[in-house]
Amino acid sequence: MASTSRGSRLGTRFGPYELRSLIGTGGMGEVYRAYDTVKDRMVALKLLRGETAADPGFQQRLWRECRNVTRLQEPHVLPLHDFGEIDGVPFIDMHLVDDGGSLKDLLREQGALEPSRAASITAQVARALDAAHAGGLVHLDVKPENILLTHDHFTYLADFGIAEAAGDEKISRTYMAPERFTTGSIGSQTDVYSLACVLYECLTGQPPFEGEDAGELKSAHLLSPAPRPSIMRRGVGRDYDDIITRGMAKQRTARFGSAGELARAASEAVFAAYEPVSVAAGRSGPPKTRPLPIAPPEELDEPAESRFEPPPASERSWHWPAIGRTPLVVAAVAVVVLIAGLLLSVNLVGGTHHNGAGSPPPLSSARAAAPPSSTTPPPPLTPTLSRPVKGADGLGFVGETARCDPGNPPAAVLRTANSLAVVCKNLSGTYYYRGERIRDGAHIELSNAEQVEDGFDVTNPVDGVVYEVRPNRLRIISYGHVDSSERVLQYATAS
Repeated sequence: MASTSRGSRLGTRFGPYELRSLIGTGGMGEVYRAYDTVKDRMVALKLLRGETAADPGFQQRLWRECRNVTRLQEPHVLPLHDFGEIDGVPFIDMHLVDDGGSLKDLLREQGALEPSRAASITAQVARALDAAHAGGLVHLDVKPENILLTHDHFTYLADFGIAEAAGDEKISRTYMAPERFTTGSIGSQTDVYSLACVLYECLTGQPPFEGEDAGELKSAHLLSPAPRPSIMRRGVGRDYDDIITRGMAKQRTARFGSAGELARAASEAVFAAYEPVSVAAGRSGPPKTRPLPIAPPEELDEPAESRFEPPPASERSWHWPAIGRTPLVVAAVAVVVLIAGLLLSVNLVGGTHHNGAGSPPPLSSARAAAPPSSTTPPPPLTPTLSRPVKGADGLGFVGETARCDPGNPPAAVLRTANSLAVVCKNLSGTYYYRGERIRDGAHIELSNAEQVEDGFDVTNPVDGVVYEVRPNRLRIISYGHVDSSERVLQYATAS
C-alpha cells in the first residue's frame, strides 16, 4: 500500500473498485465502501497495509484461511466474494452490510443492551463460530468491531482468518483468552472465552477487563476472576454471573463445550426471568370464586341488617316502641348530671372568693392558664457543603437515593461521570453508604462504612464486594479484582 494515512485512497480507483467512502481503519488496514465496476455491485473492500503485505508467510496463511471461509455455508459468517493482490496490495472483497453498523457502534451509542438482545446477538455469533469450528477454523479475534448488525437485527461475524494469519501481536488483548498469553495452544474454547467477554460487554456496556497498558490486560486475563455482570447493572440476573464465570474460566476444559452451549445458557437465563410458575402436576387449579349478586344502587346506602321495613298496615301499633323510650331516659339522666355539675362549679368559685384576694389560685388553674409546651423538637438544620457539588445540598443529592437522612451529616459527597455517592454519619457516630448509578438509577445502601486514612471503605456483607470511596476515585472491587474505577469529578464534606 503506497500510503496508510486515513482516507488517503478516497475517490481513487483500486483495480476494478471505485473507493467511495471509508468504513473504518484498524491495525492491519482499511475497509472501504467500494463499487465493483465489473460485477456492478457495492462491496466492503479491505486493503491490507504495506508492512503486512511484505511478509510472504502472512499472505500464504491469509489466502489459505480465506479459501476455508468461502467454503462455509453458515448465513451468519460474512460472505467473501474475492481475495487476492493488486499492485502489491493484498485485498479482501466482502459482502457489504450497508444498513447497520458494528456491535461496537451500537454499544457506543446505546450503552448496555437488554439481556434478550444480548442473548440474540450471542446466539447468532455462536452459530457462525460453531460452523467454523466444525470446519477446522478458529476465529481468534471475536470482538464487537467484528460483529456486524443489520437494521432488522441480523448478525454477521467478520474477519475470519485474519487473526490466525497475522499473529497475536497485532490483535487486541481486551478479549483474548489466557492460553493465548501462555502455551499458545488454541481451539474452539479459545473463541468461547472471547464470546463470553463480548456477552459481558453487551450486558454491562463495558468489557470485563480494561486498561491502557497491555501488561495490565494480560495480567487480568491470566489472574483476575471473571467479573459479575449482576452487580454492574440492575436488571441482569445472577444466572449471568455463572454463565460469564464458566465462559471465562482460566482453564479451557472448564468452559462451555461450544459457543452454541454458551448461547443456549444465555437464552435460558432470559426465559427464566419471564417464565410463569406452572401448576403442579395432578393438582387442581385455584378454587373459583363465587360471583356476588349486584345490589341496586338504592340498596348500597346502608347494611341490610340496619334497614327498617315497616310492618303491614294491619299490624302497625301507635304505641312508642321499646327502642324509642331509651333515648328519652338517657337524655333525662344527662340533664340531671349537667345541673349537678353547674351547682358544684358555683360552690367552688364562691369558696375561692371567700378566701380573699391574697389567696393563690389553685395549682391546676395556674397551669391551665399557661400555653401548653410543645414536645416536638425543632427539625435539624441542613448542613452546608465544603464546596459545591452539582445537584447536591448539605444532605446529598436532591431527589436522589444518594442522600443522607436529616440529622445525619454527610462525611463525603461525590459525583463521577457515572455515579453519585454519599457517606453519612448517624447519631451513634458510625457511617453508612448510599450509592446510585446515574444511567439507570440502580442503587445500594450499606450500613458498615469504615473511615480510613484518606476516605472510606464499605464492604457488602452479602457478596464481599468492597466500595472504596476516595476524594479522587470511586472503586468497586470483588474478589481482589477491580470491577469499576471511576474518577471523581466533584467531592465535598459537610461543614
